[in-house]
Amino acid sequence: MKKIIPVITAILIGININLSAEAFEFPFFKKTPQNQIRSLLKEHSKAMEDRNIEQIKTFYDKDYMSADGFDIDDLATMLEKTYDAYGNIKYKTKINNISAYDNWALVQMSDTSSAKVYPDNNKKNKEKMGKLDGKSSYIVYLKNTDDGWKIVSDEILMEETSLKYGIANKIDMELITPVFVKNGHEYDLSLKMDKPEDIVALASISREEIVYPPADYTEKFRKMPENGDLERLVKANNKNLDEYAIASIGFTKVSVNEEELKAKIEVLGMAYIMKRINMEKIKGQKAALVENK
Repeated sequence: MKKIIPVITAILIGININLSAEAFEFPFFKKTPQNQIRSLLKEHSKAMEDRNIEQIKTFYDKDYMSADGFDIDDLATMLEKTYDAYGNIKYKTKINNISAYDNWALVQMSDTSSAKVYPDNNKKNKEKMGKLDGKSSYIVYLKNTDDGWKIVSDEILMEETSLKYGIANKIDMELITPVFVKNGHEYDLSLKMDKPEDIVALASISREEIVYPPADYTEKFRKMPENGDLERLVKANNKNLDEYAIASIGFTKVSVNEEELKAKIEVLGMAYIMKRINMEKIKGQKAALVENK
């Protein structure tokens, strides 16, 4: 939030006052750290919109390391792949709070992302169009260096992304996960869906560790039960790595040609849903992370 600093009139008695312009250096005319950081983050958002990866890198400290262990080169590679896959992606970023102390600052932010995907490059075929929607909440840590404020780390608190094609855009579905899990403990994932009765849905739900490059995982598809709910019990990793829960769903319709005695399977749509699950910090781990930044 912007702070309104009142102008206080001081009466100076017994002091020789120099009335030259150089004597008037009012601190309330200077940009506060909060204003400097807000301006910097708006420039960062503009660079993201312009897809200018080289400019984006200039906002980060050379020793930048995310809470997930990604450095600036990893970040640049992930951004490049995102821009290649979603050429029209758009971001909306909101700065919720800025706290600054000495040469350090912490900013709580949230954003949304959206994009349209055309698998066959035919933008007129809206039935096959895919829609990407994402939202996240995170903390950005900054340090005031000789080159100004630089991002030294960030930590994602909440993240959810979906990519839906075809009829999947018209079907309500939700991937239910815990917000936090304990290292090496089991937890439940469930996919809830309200699908039409004449449509067959095959789905897979799984978990993967957040690492770069991402590890391959095997999907095991099962037919969605008639009640629309699919559940799976999984076990968290024992390396204190945060995880993604992932649901993959395919929608088909089966029709029978009675004359030719053949069944026709028609693919009507697909959906991918991903939600972040953060690992509970063990005692002393948080202090160690701060110390290493």
